[in-house]
Amino acid sequence: MAIEKVSLVMIEGSLKKINKTLMKCCESGYFHMNPPPDTSGTELEAKNLRDKGVYERMIKRTRVLAESLGVKLDENAAYDDIDYNVSVDFKNYLDSIENMQSELVSQKAGLNAEIRSKSAIYHNLIQFSGIDVDISELLTCKYIRARFGRIPAGSIRKLDFYSDKMFFFYPFERKENYTWCLYLTPKTDANNIDFLFNSLGFERTQLPDYLKGNSDEAADKLLSEIDTALERMETVEKELEKIAVREGVKLSKVYAKLVSIGNSYELRTNVTVFDNRFHFTGYIPSKETQNFRELINSVGDVTVTTRDITSDDNAPVRLKNNWLFRPFEMFVKMYGLPAANGIDPTPLVAITYMFLYGMMFGDLGQGLCIMVLGLLLTKFTKAGLAPIITRIGFSSAVFGIIYGSVFGSEEIIKPFFHIPQIYELMGYKEAPADIFAVSTMLLIAALVVGICLILLTMTVNIIVSLKMHDLESGIFGASGICGFVFYASLVAGLGCSFALGIEIMNPVYIVCLIVLPLVLIFFKEPLLELMKNHGIKTEKRTKNGGNIDTGLKNKLAKMRGSVPEAEKKSVGSFIIEGIIDLFETCLTYITNTMSFLRIGGFVLSHAGLMLVFSIIAGMFEGVGSIVILVFGNIFVTGFEGFIVGIQVLRLEFYELFSRFFKGGGIPFRSVSIGSKAA
Repeated sequence: MAIEKVSLVMIEGSLKKINKTLMKCCESGYFHMNPPPDTSGTELEAKNLRDKGVYERMIKRTRVLAESLGVKLDENAAYDDIDYNVSVDFKNYLDSIENMQSELVSQKAGLNAEIRSKSAIYHNLIQFSGIDVDISELLTCKYIRARFGRIPAGSIRKLDFYSDKMFFFYPFERKENYTWCLYLTPKTDANNIDFLFNSLGFERTQLPDYLKGNSDEAADKLLSEIDTALERMETVEKELEKIAVREGVKLSKVYAKLVSIGNSYELRTNVTVFDNRFHFTGYIPSKETQNFRELINSVGDVTVTTRDITSDDNAPVRLKNNWLFRPFEMFVKMYGLPAANGIDPTPLVAITYMFLYGMMFGDLGQGLCIMVLGLLLTKFTKAGLAPIITRIGFSSAVFGIIYGSVFGSEEIIKPFFHIPQIYELMGYKEAPADIFAVSTMLLIAALVVGICLILLTMTVNIIVSLKMHDLESGIFGASGICGFVFYASLVAGLGCSFALGIEIMNPVYIVCLIVLPLVLIFFKEPLLELMKNHGIKTEKRTKNGGNIDTGLKNKLAKMRGSVPEAEKKSVGSFIIEGIIDLFETCLTYITNTMSFLRIGGFVLSHAGLMLVFSIIAGMFEGVGSIVILVFGNIFVTGFEGFIVGIQVLRLEFYELFSRFFKGGGIPFRSVSIGSKAA
């Protein structure tokens, strides 16, 4: 139940193994990749693999080439024996294949066009079977124009109306509603006669003038030429098949490697290359070190170096919790990941959230319903909130037993305030009638719970801050040692005085435990400077080596060419700011403590709502009464249960988290093909 320990991994190897190495890193499921180091301004001649566009074009080019060869590509083919590592290698190979098949492909395209053209001419020519003159002579007459085609059968009769026109009409064969025909006309009248036949629906068929002999002889010759072209086509296809058989397997492997490179582009941008060897770093869970070594070493010609991380702000954060607390990691991530050298607050969040929810919404029947709803959502959906609903439902049911509340009724099981030892301890001579009779004690209990949780989170803050050498927060902060002493002493003094009648707040107590901590908080800046001058590390560790503000100022100063001096304050400014900060700190203690009164308030509001529905149900009899009670329970479970969930989350974020949480953690992201490394 903590931040999982990670190890820094440095991987280097032969450039030809880069793709397989990245694949293995993705297969592991637990490798977090780092961005490449900045080598500018150094003597190291290094480059990054930023070649996505080039490889995308090569992938498309390979597909087109494979299609022309009739090769079926397999992007999952093993490509270990393909020793191409840079774009030039792939380009040269594809060029060699294209050179081998480009002439054949060109011949095939030409033959295809020839076969299609002559087949269409042959199909048209056989419609004019019976022409007993040389077609080429007919088509090349100097003074006569010949037109082949077809005309609607109904238009033939209309030609009698144009017997005075200069044309000769010769019909061939009638098919369906058309008649294939030929008409001859003098060259001088060709335009008028063409217009006439077009108006009658004539569709001209173009025949090339290279046809020799009559229609039957020309058709036989065309058929022979088509057969010859088909034989040449078969020869070309056999040559292409030889290339496909000889290069198909290798082409498929090259394609698989290109696809792999394309898919892993985002990862490749984080790889540095020099001396023909690749280098990149990342993080893995420390417990997986041996397994990861074995996985990467199986690639061959790759070196893996690991180093355990003891304190590194740049290390990614991976939360590790058991099944009970794990769902509550969602709330922690909503607020922000803890720093790598901090602590995981998930267990504290899980325990306090379940405790506060159950305390504010305690009902056995409704709690069990919420729990069942959570179980169903967990089984049939992937909602991250579903396991949390299951757990808070169980907590609600437990507190329902304590409150003696079952679907709003306090008569089925015995409430805690009906136990003699309990109500006598609370100062009652007899058992209170209902929970409203103990409302004052509930509100006091809510304050006590809030005070205990605030002191707990202060303790956590002190531990985390001192661990991170953040003495300002750990010692002089509102939630540091001084704040803890002040708050605990004030609460203890007031509690003993009002609750127990014991006066412990004498002058020594007030000066040492209340006034002195406030004085130390007021003078925290000069005290921190004094400690720093004596060699005590007082600043929080960050990625830039100093505190956040100082680091930013130094970066800006370097851009301007100078380093800024420490900001100086006047005495008046220091006093005014100190008083305001101190007032704000004291006000925060009050508001945070009073905020926990909402716990008791929601306990009473839940009982009040159920009482209202119980009174309304009493106005009806039989089925009507049952319907009112069922509706009331559904309404209260849904509406108030939702509101309580939000209010508890508010208490977590504003009253608890804000006191100890040290954010800024980098999320641990396992790389995968197509993903972008952090």
